[in-house]
Amino acid sequence: MSGAATGFLGLSHLGIVSSIGWASLVGRVHAVDLDPAPVATLQRGEVPVLEPGLAELFARTRSAMTFATDPAALAECPLVVIARDVPTDDANAADTSVVWQLVDAALPHLRPDVTVALMSQVPTGFTRRLQQHIAARRPDLRFSLYYWVETLVFGNAVERCLHPERFIIGCDDPSAPLPAVLADGLQRYGCPVLPMRYESAELTKTAINLYLCAAVTYANTLSDLCEALGADWTEMMPALRLDRRIGPAAYIRPGLGISGGNLERDLVTLNDLCRTTGVDGAFIETVIDVDRRRLGWLQRQLDAHVFAEVAHPVVAVWGLAYKKNTRSTKNSIALKVIEDLEGRADVRAFDPAIGAGDVDVPAKVVATAEEALAGADCLLVLTDWDAFAATAPDALHALRRRVVIDPLNVLDGARLAAGGLRHVTLGRGVGR
Repeated sequence: MSGAATGFLGLSHLGIVSSIGWASLVGRVHAVDLDPAPVATLQRGEVPVLEPGLAELFARTRSAMTFATDPAALAECPLVVIARDVPTDDANAADTSVVWQLVDAALPHLRPDVTVALMSQVPTGFTRRLQQHIAARRPDLRFSLYYWVETLVFGNAVERCLHPERFIIGCDDPSAPLPAVLADGLQRYGCPVLPMRYESAELTKTAINLYLCAAVTYANTLSDLCEALGADWTEMMPALRLDRRIGPAAYIRPGLGISGGNLERDLVTLNDLCRTTGVDGAFIETVIDVDRRRLGWLQRQLDAHVFAEVAHPVVAVWGLAYKKNTRSTKNSIALKVIEDLEGRADVRAFDPAIGAGDVDVPAKVVATAEEALAGADCLLVLTDWDAFAATAPDALHALRRRVVIDPLNVLDGARLAAGGLRHVTLGRGVGR
C-alpha cells in the first residue's frame, strides 16, 4: 500500500478494531499507545481483544501496520485518529482523562496542516473544548479537528467497522468540505457521510444509545406483562419486527438490565446534561430507575424455583461475559448475580472465553460447561453464547434438580420441557 500513513492514537478495543479496519480498506497505519502491553501484543501479530473475524483481518493487513509507544511515530501522518475507549467509573460516569493524556503526549509531534479525528466516546461539548486546548497548547499548529461518531458493537465490531450504515462527522463548520485525507478514506467504506456541528454529532451518539435503552426498557416491561397475563413475548416479537415503524433490527429482546458500560455511560451523561441545562430529564431518570430494579426478576425466580426448595443450593452459571463473542465483563449481569449469591449458594461458573484468572468473583470458575452442571440444583444461563444454544437437553441431566433459569431464552424451551426440565425465561410463564 502506498501514500502517507494514517495515525491511530489509542489501542483499546475501539482503536484496535478501527485501525485494522482502516488499514484493510484505506492504507498504511501507524498505531500508537502509551501502554506497552497492547503494542507488544500487536507487534507479535496477535490481537488482545476477542472479536469474530478480527484475527483473520489483522493477518491480512499486518504488513500495512506499525505499532509504537512513542507518539513521535505520528509525525509523518496527515490524519491522526484518536480512538481510545473512554473508561467509566462505578457510577458509569465517563473518565476522559485518558484522552487528554494521549492528546498532550501527541501534540508536540503533530505535523502542520494535520487533520485530527476524535473517535473516542465523549460528552457533548468535549470536541470544542479539545479544539481550544490544541490551539492554546500549539498556537503554531495549523490543524482541523473533527468528531467521528463510532458505532462499533462488542461481538460484531468487525462487521460494523467494515460495513457501517453511515458516518456521522462533527465539524467546526459543517458547510465546508472535509479535508481530502479524511474524505477520501471515508469514501472507501461506501456509505453516506453526514457532516454536522460538533455538538450535534456528539449528541447523536448518545441519542442513539438512549433510544436503544428505551427499547430495552419497553421490551422488559412488556415481557413482564406477558408473564402476568399468559401471553408469550417470543410469539409477539416477529409481529413487532414486521412493523416498518419498529423494524427487523429493533432492540426488543428482554433482558436483565443494560450492561457493557457504553449504554449506561450515555444514560448518565444525558441525565447530567439535562440537570445542568434545566431540561426535564424525567424520561431518562425513569429508564435508569427501571434498569436498576431489573435484576429483581431473577431474584424472584431463584426464590420461587430454587431457594423455596433448597436452603443452600449449588448453582451452575453459564456465561460471565456481558454478551457473546466478547471477553468484556464490564457491568456484566452474571458478575452481579454471582456477587448477590455469595453466602447463599455455592456457585460454579463457566464461560468459553473467560477463565478463572480473568475474573475475581465468589464462585468456582471451571473449565467446561459440564463441570459446572454436575450435581447442581439449577442452571442459570446468563450469556447468549451460541455454544450454549446448541446444548442437547440430555446434557442437562447432570443437574441434581432439573431447573433451568434462562432469562434470554438461549436454550430451546420446547426441547427442555420434552426432556423433563423446568425452563424459566423472560416473557413467558413456566411450561408455556
